[in-house]
Amino acid sequence: MKRAGLLLPLLILLAAARFAALSIEPYGDQVFDLATGVTTLPQGGVIRDNANDLSIDAEYVEYKEDVYVLARKAKSEAGKVRFAAEQLRYELPEDRVQLEGGVVLDTPQVKALEARSAWIFLGDGVAVLEGGVRAMSPELEAQAMVSDYRTGEALLLAPYRYRDAALGVTLSGKNPEKPLYLKFDAETGEVRASSKLDPEVRKRLWAFLARTEPKEAP
Repeated sequence: MKRAGLLLPLLILLAAARFAALSIEPYGDQVFDLATGVTTLPQGGVIRDNANDLSIDAEYVEYKEDVYVLARKAKSEAGKVRFAAEQLRYELPEDRVQLEGGVVLDTPQVKALEARSAWIFLGDGVAVLEGGVRAMSPELEAQAMVSDYRTGEALLLAPYRYRDAALGVTLSGKNPEKPLYLKFDAETGEVRASSKLDPEVRKRLWAFLARTEPKEAP
């Protein structure tokens, strides 16, 4: 009995040490399941990952050391990017965040981006939004969008519609193989839109679409 009594605190301490990359601030109880290694915050809390400048504030949180963080009704920030969703899943080994339901994303280039789902690749500074993508500034709609918020480049996947405020025209397309390329000027905020883009830029951004396949939950 004495050995078992010492073992439980030791296991909890080891779990906490391996998860030390994250800072946990619960709003209430913490429940640790020895069988699964999953810790639950039923009343929610704030989780910070300083390595990726990421913070997650949610009404419900569960996490497993070095594997994932799952949050519901979550608001989050990663550097200059803010996002919210009904459900957020942060996959630690891949440095990527999956958002599901009522996704809203603010980047330095586009405000109040909405979509049904999204992936954020923290290490690459790229967001992929899918399903009913829309924004008011600049005004756009698309089936999907790939946004490199560090370089200020983005692809709108057809069917898309984009309002070019500078030219006073609306650009649209229906061919899924021909996205619209957007380039945001970091100093002026002006946007250049074109159906022609450098093959290397297309290859780099298009590749993120193949990386949005979710992993099976452990």
